[in-house]
Amino acid sequence: MNETAPDEAFAALCENLGHVLQACALMCVIAPDAVHVEAVVQAAVQHAHDPVVVSGTAPGTLPGLLASLYDRLAPAATRPRRAAHPQDAIEEELVRRPRPAIVVHDAHLLRNDALYYLYRLWDAFQEHQPRLPVILTGPEKLQAVLGRPQLASVKSCVYLWHRLN
Repeated sequence: MNETAPDEAFAALCENLGHVLQACALMCVIAPDAVHVEAVVQAAVQHAHDPVVVSGTAPGTLPGLLASLYDRLAPAATRPRRAAHPQDAIEEELVRRPRPAIVVHDAHLLRNDALYYLYRLWDAFQEHQPRLPVILTGPEKLQAVLGRPQLASVKSCVYLWHRLN
């Protein structure tokens, strides 16, 4: 039994994550504040793909997200100085992985440009192998964040919304 969610809820999440990982789609997992969504998603996704797990932290800027992704993908490498280089290095490292997936906890803390970058990254990989599923997790506020007009294209591509109770 999973300590952060009842067995049935965990099984439903695993089933939905399986569909999303197979389809290499965008997914949002939301939960009330009392539910530890990060631990539940981590447990559900760890066996299916090669997840790159990062957390959105205030102020949620694009450079902060890029630094987190780069550190998770190439922890021993020195970070490139020019802005385009970390993005290129992130994409190159994701291509090297046989079954990559990006999981972003506390995605509601990310600014529009950081969320849009994740969308562009996901979109760019849809034409290539390996394809890239992206799972955004957070409290119910994540729905409002993705409801911003600037993020309409991101929200329209979410394949599945899963709510943990």
